[in-house]
Amino acid sequence: LFALAGPVQAGSVDSGDYTVQYSAVNSMQIPASVAEANGIERAGGRAVVMVTLQRPTADAPLNAVPARVTGQARTLMGETRPLSFTQVESANSVYSLAGLPISDDDTLTLSLDVRAEDGSAMIPVEFNQTFYTE
Repeated sequence: LFALAGPVQAGSVDSGDYTVQYSAVNSMQIPASVAEANGIERAGGRAVVMVTLQRPTADAPLNAVPARVTGQARTLMGETRPLSFTQVESANSVYSLAGLPISDDDTLTLSLDVRAEDGSAMIPVEFNQTFYTE
């Protein structure tokens, strides 16, 4: 999904059996057709956080599996913004998306809990990102 969005803050956390891939981008960087197909609101003052949980196998090294993702964003001043994730299944992929209001030059710490839907793993993810409005 975000491969079409240009430069993106992205990363991963490996926890043994699972890998969490995450990224965040200003929603205006997502093409309109992709945003519409995924129910993403495009606005200069909104960002989108995307999380994918993968359980690699020998046959499918990028095997995405369903996950429950919760979390929040925290500003430098300590204000918290809850994140509400929606799970999307598309073309043999499963990912979770959350919209997030942002201000220009907004540095946020995103703290996420990614749980395998079958309850077999819980992986905490935390990263910082500075967002800019468009």
